[in-house]
Amino acid sequence: MAVAGLASGCLSSNTTSTNNASAAAGAGKSTVEVMYGFGNEQETGFQTDIKKFAAANGITIKFTKAASWDTEINARVAGGSPPDVGLFPQPGLMCDLAKQNKLIPYDDATVATDKATLVPGLVAAGTCADGKVYGLPSEVSVKSLLWYDQAAYKAAGVQVPTTLDELLSVTAQLKAAGKTPWCIAAESGNATGWPITDWIEDLVLRIAGPDNYDKWVKGTLKFNSPEIKPAFEYFQKIAFTDGNVRGGTKSIVATNFQTGGNALFTQPPGCYLFKQATFIAAKGGFPDSVVAALDTTAGVTAFPAKEAGNNPVEVGGDIAAAFNNDANTLKVRNFIASKENGTEAGKAGSLSPHTTFDASLYPNATIRKIATDVLYKATAARFDGSDSMPARVGAGTFWTEPTKWISGQEDLDTALNNIDASFPKTAG
Repeated sequence: MAVAGLASGCLSSNTTSTNNASAAAGAGKSTVEVMYGFGNEQETGFQTDIKKFAAANGITIKFTKAASWDTEINARVAGGSPPDVGLFPQPGLMCDLAKQNKLIPYDDATVATDKATLVPGLVAAGTCADGKVYGLPSEVSVKSLLWYDQAAYKAAGVQVPTTLDELLSVTAQLKAAGKTPWCIAAESGNATGWPITDWIEDLVLRIAGPDNYDKWVKGTLKFNSPEIKPAFEYFQKIAFTDGNVRGGTKSIVATNFQTGGNALFTQPPGCYLFKQATFIAAKGGFPDSVVAALDTTAGVTAFPAKEAGNNPVEVGGDIAAAFNNDANTLKVRNFIASKENGTEAGKAGSLSPHTTFDASLYPNATIRKIATDVLYKATAARFDGSDSMPARVGAGTFWTEPTKWISGQEDLDTALNNIDASFPKTAG
């Protein structure tokens, strides 16, 4: 596959994917640029891990942090100077660039090695329409989580739900006892609505199943199809029932996603259940006092399965891809995605997608539980659906139409039909 727009200094004689092996065997560039969009402790741990590998292999790493990943990576590619390695938070954007022949696929041997230890289903996240694997995950965030206050939940006398039916039952029990079962929060400025996509994606993954989830993400199953619509209807049972949600249904889109679960920990509790990804348990999420005593304060469990024992997991994360087939570029990319990477990042709380990772390295019992009891026990994992859909849907109508539905501006069928109408006709 010819690759256009490579950075200067790439191996001009090795511009096809079939030459990956020979490129990797020869001498590579001395400096490899790695571009990403994450920060804080994750960034520090990531850099430490990659620097150690690079030093051992005689490579210098240039780290470039993007403040706005989509904007900056597209500008770099359009200008003919992409980084050597990119860490994509959205597989959809990655596959768009792969379709333009801007990326180098992984060789079969590397894919097979990584697949042996990756959580089942994660290789598919970086597999594009041509069937080639252009990206493999370097770290993941688990989205399929329910949070609660340990003491308050125990005092309420209800069980931790393990199935979707039990979740409805627990919701009804809490409400019958005069308590508000849920905090649900979807406000995120210009991105308001994205937390609802996580709800729907988890429900599609369970109710429709992983195979139908894949068809839905590709656009071959419509939002208003009999396979997908039940996920929205289940969410409606929880979010649209009077007394179920703190502040009422319409408050959901006005409640900030980062602080919306803090009412779990007030006295008396403002709610008893909150769905949010791993990040909520770090600084900037739950109140500092909760984060400081996380293991004894916050409870966490897997978002319930359709039936016990069948536990699919939705994740987000960063997928490593190469913009050229320079030998050292491929070495760095392959290491980033390998089971050998992530020691220092793991100590900072980043979850390795490899089930062989030493969970004792994670910084607290809560993160270890998420890794060992949720992520590594998953029967199937799927990457965030909205991040994998075309941008006009995944970062467009899939945000805005449910927001209108929740706000009472339109009914469910109208919202779903509008999303379907926005899906590119060439999808799939």
